[in-house]
Amino acid sequence: MKIDERGRLVVPSEFRNKVETDYFELHEENGRLVLTPVPDPLKTLIGRVSRVKPFRDLDEAAEEEAERTVREEKKHANSGG
Repeated sequence: MKIDERGRLVVPSEFRNKVETDYFELHEENGRLVLTPVPDPLKTLIGRVSRVKPFRDLDEAAEEEAERTVREEKKHANSGG
């Protein structure tokens, strides 16, 4: 694979189809770049936003999701993973 002049890397569809997401975490591990699939952040908000007050619901749901993600990342970091 090759990174283009804009810094983009295309992940072949055979790999993308296996992980069922378009979102990844990128980190360096022992001199290697590692892509870790993460869930689509908007899919977790589906069904939590009403049509009557969508912006308030979306704001609350996004904040709850961000807090949950931070808790999970801290738990993962503390477990040595």
